[in-house]
Amino acid sequence: MSQRIQDYMLASASRGREVVRAGPFTVTISAHDPLVFINYAIPAAGADPTPQDIAALEEAFTSRSRTPRLEYLPGLAPLVEPALVAAGFTVTDRLPLMECPPGAEVDQPLPDGIELVTPTTEDEFRAMLAAQHEAFGEPPPSAEHVAKARESDNIHLLARTTGGEPVGGGAAVAVRDGISEVAGIAVRPAFERRGVGGALTLHLTRAARAAGATLVYLTPAGDAQERVYARVGYRRTDSVLFLTKETS
Repeated sequence: MSQRIQDYMLASASRGREVVRAGPFTVTISAHDPLVFINYAIPAAGADPTPQDIAALEEAFTSRSRTPRLEYLPGLAPLVEPALVAAGFTVTDRLPLMECPPGAEVDQPLPDGIELVTPTTEDEFRAMLAAQHEAFGEPPPSAEHVAKARESDNIHLLARTTGGEPVGGGAAVAVRDGISEVAGIAVRPAFERRGVGGALTLHLTRAARAAGATLVYLTPAGDAQERVYARVGYRRTDSVLFLTKETS
């Protein structure tokens, strides 16, 4: 199951990006956005990188003015972490990976005065992204962010008040090989602790199932998020490791 998920992660990361091979690493680079979270490498299963491989990995990023970063399931390549840490990389996060088995979904009541809608217009996409960016502490979305979201084949969901005020949002990444990732679940601080995050997660999980996903997973950012997802029916099955090397 873990290998299926990592293969899916690599296929998703490769879409619309430059793909570079560096030894046992596949590096995916966005030509237009230097944001560290969307430029990263994934090692091959069983990778045992040499110093030359690591140098090639770093060069693939730095020659394109990107920060060297990896995002992968460490159990599939246990020798990578110690080799990269010895080369100056830092573990920036280690998050649980959770899956929701078919039929395990638990109904989540939608708070009074809140509705979930699939964004279709530019204004609705902008509202969804603005809520997500605020929740994640990021600057307001640009026109390019809005256009990219509208053009993607992901399943998007906007939470808003019945009066039209944006509350939060999220997405289920387009189903490939029967797999989808629920991602970007975010609720504006003023609307937290009302059950909106759980409702978003449940609806996106069911939408991914309806689109053909037999395996739906996500990675909670912390204990609070993990508890929300557990109430929906998700359970820990693995972990995702994030490694970064800051460059001058």
